[in-house]
Amino acid sequence: MARRLPVLIDARGSRQANASHRLASAAPSDIRLRNRTAVMRALYPYDSHSRAELAKLTGMSKVSTSDVVAELLDDGLLVEGAYKTPHGPGKPSQLLRFNASSGAIVSIDLSDVTRLRGVVVDLSDKVMHRAEIALPHGGRLEPTEVIGLCQRLLDMCDVRVIGIAIATPGTVNDEGLILEAPNLGWVDMDLADGLHALIDCPVVVTNDADAAVFAEGYFGGGVSDMILVQIADGVGAGLLIDGNVVRGKGFTAGEIGHVVMSDGVRPCVCGKTGCLETIVSSPVLDAAVEERPDDAERIIARAGEELGRALAMPVALTNITHVVFSGPSRLVNRTMVEAAQSTIDLLTKSRFLDEVHVELSTIGEDAAMLGAAGMVLRRVLAVL
Repeated sequence: MARRLPVLIDARGSRQANASHRLASAAPSDIRLRNRTAVMRALYPYDSHSRAELAKLTGMSKVSTSDVVAELLDDGLLVEGAYKTPHGPGKPSQLLRFNASSGAIVSIDLSDVTRLRGVVVDLSDKVMHRAEIALPHGGRLEPTEVIGLCQRLLDMCDVRVIGIAIATPGTVNDEGLILEAPNLGWVDMDLADGLHALIDCPVVVTNDADAAVFAEGYFGGGVSDMILVQIADGVGAGLLIDGNVVRGKGFTAGEIGHVVMSDGVRPCVCGKTGCLETIVSSPVLDAAVEERPDDAERIIARAGEELGRALAMPVALTNITHVVFSGPSRLVNRTMVEAAQSTIDLLTKSRFLDEVHVELSTIGEDAAMLGAAGMVLRRVLAVL
């Protein structure tokens, strides 16, 4: 029998309501969902508490807490564990914990046109299975290739899949429609429609840099305000403010890869010449290192300087003190970080701005996949 796993909030991470609804009393179903969420958040991902402790933590009555716990146990989202012996008189109380193995999420990263990578994660975002396929043709990615990899990953799952997550370069709207992804050759691509045909569950399609910064904030360093730069076949940035991804008007916030740099000369897929993407993207840097292997460190340092120049203005504008670089380790390394740090310091350091720290991603190349899966967790279970 299928477990019931309700969709609690929409893809943007907030419940939609009109003015009259906000002024009205909460419906019993709304209260029930809030209570379920409160209990799961108190335990997520690895805490253990008794029913009495959960009542105190959530502010719910003991009766309401017991009812919600019973429902979540029935759904498989909680499990009972050891008994806790009280310090004083009284009976031992049984501890409860979140059951991360009760469900799975399939997540796929489309940012590398040479290979398609995917993972299956549990409900704590821990990777359980991996799969990838080579894309020797490069250039335009066929939706059937994404659907094929997704099916392979679904076949690996022995628990209910609560959602599918796709991290893609380009511009993605709230409904998951890929408005434009120049490096993939896509315009108005409804990838979710094909994935829904595989399995009946929510599908979250999001920009790869937005997903990566979400992962870094929630599963990496835990910083709620940061800029993350994703270096792949293109260059994009994700902006996290107070734990929320900033997508901007038209969903194009973070498209720094298509800002023209003063000394750029190469044509870009966007139609301009000299964009940041034509200077520091993975294919450009790999080609430069292959051509001049003895100059590899200088090439990567120069890329770091260019990134520092590009980031100086948004850093000063927001006073964000954490900048994270994510991408292939052969390129995105300490040399690049140190060069970017020095450049940002040179251009922005003053008594008016806080000190900026440039760091490598703590998650690495899985950041976009784990972040997209985290967005499924936020949408379906609201634990993040």
